[in-house]
Amino acid sequence: MVTSPAESTTSAIERSFLLLQLIAAADEPLGVRELGRRSGLPRSTVSRLAAQLVELGMLTRSGVGGLVSGPALGTLIPGDEAPPAALEDRLRPLLVECVQRFGESAALTVDTPTGALYLTNVLGPSAIQAPDPTGERLDFHLVAPGLALMTSWDDERLDTYTAAPLSAATPLTITAAGSLRELVRTGAAQGYAWADQALDLEVNGVAVLVPGADPVASVSLYGPAYRLNPSDRPGLGDALRDLVSEQAPGLLGV
Repeated sequence: MVTSPAESTTSAIERSFLLLQLIAAADEPLGVRELGRRSGLPRSTVSRLAAQLVELGMLTRSGVGGLVSGPALGTLIPGDEAPPAALEDRLRPLLVECVQRFGESAALTVDTPTGALYLTNVLGPSAIQAPDPTGERLDFHLVAPGLALMTSWDDERLDTYTAAPLSAATPLTITAAGSLRELVRTGAAQGYAWADQALDLEVNGVAVLVPGADPVASVSLYGPAYRLNPSDRPGLGDALRDLVSEQAPGLLGV
């Protein structure tokens, strides 16, 4: 049986709408492989349709290489019902301000069921940089934004996480349940969390929660441990917390 042009067009439209629906329903950017798995479509078909939808502005590529709803979708929805810009787009000016004010790279990370997901970052001005974490999903206890995100958890989630065997990336990684819970409590009281050589002996970070962010998010500064550490920069956590608390609500419209 020969497929008519009209039938072929209808099929392409239906598949495109399926991809748009899957991405709109997802709580994080989706790559071509994952879209293929969820839609049941061949990866080549997903790749071709996604490229066309990006060109039309119906989808856009996020900082982690996945796809999210694009700005053109807003033109199809009246008034205040239009979907907001991606979280990383709305908070990028804040990351830029962090870099300019503190002289270190800044990253935006969100809470997911399987780890702290780095959505995007802005590199600092120094020639000596820590590796770019964008797109990585790391265990919460290994990184400053993960520890900051943990301060938002309820007791049940914190108990579940600390009861499981936790990996140690360096000799300084805190894995003992009691010590980790105390670190989270301290972070909640201070409004910021340091990760001191927990993931890499040469890298440190300090992070704070983003007030009003959905999903729960953290802004962090990260850099070489010799330059970025709580001993040499004891007021950095307070300064970062104050800056994010001041600027994030306006950028998020909350």
